[in-house]
Amino acid sequence: MPVKNEKKKTQKQANELDGKTWLRYSVSVWSDIRKTTEEIELKHPAMFPGMLAKRLIACFTPPEASLILDPFAGVGSTLLAAKELGKDAIGLEISPEFAQIAERRVDQMLPFAGQTDVQIHTADSRELYRYVSPNSVDMVVTSPPYWDILLQKRTADNKEQRDYGEASADLGKIQNYEKFLLELRKIFEQVYNVMRPNSYCCVIVMDLRKKNRFYPYHIDISEFMQEIGFIFDDLIIWDRGQEYNNLRPLGYPSVFRVNKVHEFILIFQKPKDGSLSGELN
Repeated sequence: MPVKNEKKKTQKQANELDGKTWLRYSVSVWSDIRKTTEEIELKHPAMFPGMLAKRLIACFTPPEASLILDPFAGVGSTLLAAKELGKDAIGLEISPEFAQIAERRVDQMLPFAGQTDVQIHTADSRELYRYVSPNSVDMVVTSPPYWDILLQKRTADNKEQRDYGEASADLGKIQNYEKFLLELRKIFEQVYNVMRPNSYCCVIVMDLRKKNRFYPYHIDISEFMQEIGFIFDDLIIWDRGQEYNNLRPLGYPSVFRVNKVHEFILIFQKPKDGSLSGELN
C-alpha cells in the first residue's frame, strides 16, 4: 500500500519561549518581578520594572514581530526591554525630565546583537498619529497615568509624594474622573489604529481610592477598550507585596481599608479583522 506523502503544516509560533518557561510565565499571579537598584534610584512615581516589560514582550510577540510601542513611556522600561530583545521601539513621554532619563538609559545600554531603532519623543500621547503609522505596531506595553492620585498624600506607606511633572497637558492634572477616562479613551483609540491586527496591548494599572470613594480603574479601562474594538483576552495579577515594607493599618480603628499591594496587567488583542476605530486625524 503506497505511503501518502503528507506535509505537516507548520504551526505558527506565538512566541519564542520554551515549554518550561511558557509554563512558568502562564501562572496568573506574578510574584517574582523586581526593580533593579538603578530603577529604584530613578524615583519615578509610578514606573514598572524593565523585567516586567521584557517578560510581557517575550510572551506576546511572535519571532517576526519588530516594533514595540509605549505611549506613556516614563523613564523607558518598555523601550529598554524591547532593545534588549532586539526589537525596535517608539515611546512618547510628555515630561521632558522623564523623556531625557529614558533617552540616557537607552544610550547607556550595552550594544546587543542586531541593530535596533529606539525613538523617544517628548510629546503628548494624544498626538500619537504624528509619530506612528496605522497598522505598524506589533505590541504595546504601557502604564497609563493614575488620574490625579499622585498629587495627593500617600497614606498607605508615607512615602514621598511625587507627580508626573509640570506639563499642563498632562492627564494627571485632570480633576474630573469621567473627563480623565474620556481623554484616556481617545489615546487608546489611536493606539488601536496603529496596532497590527492580531497584536497585543498590555496595560498595567492599579485601582484607586480618593477618601471614601473607590475607583475600579482596571474595570473602567477594560470597558472602554472593548468599546473601542479590543478583545479583552486575559489578565495577570502583578504581586508587589515585597515592595511595601512600611505599611500602616489604613482607616484604623474607625473603618477597615484594604492596602493594595498588587496591580493588574490587562491583556487586550486587536482582532484579526480589526478595522480602524474612529477618525484618523
